[in-house]
Amino acid sequence: MKATRSKNLDKWKQQPKKKSNKKMKISGKRSNEEWNYANIDYFNKLSDDVITFVFLRCTLKSLSMLRCTSKLWNNFITTPSFIHSHLTQSTQNGPKLVFLQEKCLYRSNSSRLQFVSVDMDGSKEELYTVTVPDIQLVCSVMEVSFGLVCLSTDCRLYLCNPALQQLCELPEYSVSSTPGYRHFGFGYLPSRKEYKVVHFFYTTPTMTKRYCYPGMLRVSHLKCEVLTINKFGGVSFNRWKEIADRSPCLPLSQGLLVNECMYWCTYSFPRLLINPILSFDFESEKFLVISPPSSFEDYVGLSMMDLKGMFCLPDVGRLRKSSILDLWILKDKKSCSWVKECSIRLIDFGYNNIKSACKSCNEEIIFRHLDKVVFYDLKKKSFREMEALSPSYNRYGIYSKSLFSLGTI
Repeated sequence: MKATRSKNLDKWKQQPKKKSNKKMKISGKRSNEEWNYANIDYFNKLSDDVITFVFLRCTLKSLSMLRCTSKLWNNFITTPSFIHSHLTQSTQNGPKLVFLQEKCLYRSNSSRLQFVSVDMDGSKEELYTVTVPDIQLVCSVMEVSFGLVCLSTDCRLYLCNPALQQLCELPEYSVSSTPGYRHFGFGYLPSRKEYKVVHFFYTTPTMTKRYCYPGMLRVSHLKCEVLTINKFGGVSFNRWKEIADRSPCLPLSQGLLVNECMYWCTYSFPRLLINPILSFDFESEKFLVISPPSSFEDYVGLSMMDLKGMFCLPDVGRLRKSSILDLWILKDKKSCSWVKECSIRLIDFGYNNIKSACKSCNEEIIFRHLDKVVFYDLKKKSFREMEALSPSYNRYGIYSKSLFSLGTI
């Protein structure tokens, strides 16, 4: 009897319980429901405005990771509208200074470029270090606009996005250009969502000479061409377009883009007491000559500025004499009307100790003084300083990180 009871008990233990079967069925239903809820893509059902608002709060590094997460997100982040919105917000909210250090590598006949960004509080970030097989880049001219850096040498133009660590060479100049001159302009047109590169070149009567002294050049030898860069998510370069309108003046160094018009200082042979300003309108593709304020004796030396979205010209002549910097704003191009915006006392700094590059950002005037970067607040009328990088970082510009991809070199 004991043996039979023990066998029956063993069989009873081995039999599955009914309650456990019900629990298993219920748990199975719950898992299916949870699986259905997990498959619902709530995020992508949001409107584009909401998604844009969320993505604009992400850093550039986070956006690069999100692009690899989803094909749909990648397509959204690389659209021209989102890149433009991200660029506009980063420019308004978190502008920085980008410094460039160049080193000539004679053995390899190349140049090493190192870009470092510094925010307005002094925090530094190494962005990009690249070696380029072009020894002339050490003496190049730099212009920064909306996250991209344009470098011009006597023979080549380069475009760089330090945030994405990309650099590429732009198409060659006109075949008829005389080498040795790098008068250009670079900027971003928000209305068209595209970058513009303006290049001046000279055509001598006889192209047997490879180089001409500036005194041999004439306005009649001067031509201008424009390159448009307008494809986001990968560079698509249009051909250089030669401008039909001829410039009435000889440009000096690089140009400045303000309110979708480019401006240059000019020079002449023999030199005038004060040379006019040259302007180029991208809409009409016409040049215009603008006379400086009548009180000016000289304006070359501190560079032109974009102040509050208007073209601003510093009075270098008065600064040399009295250490007072007057800033004049162009109110009307056609009538050449100017208004003095403000006067800044720079007696404690001295003209000789102020570097030639004078910038403006968020109603602050920025310049380098010895081993410091000085900020002057136009509203508070006060100065503040921060430690600058070493003197080898001799060029800088207003900078904000951009998602604009240059693709491969």
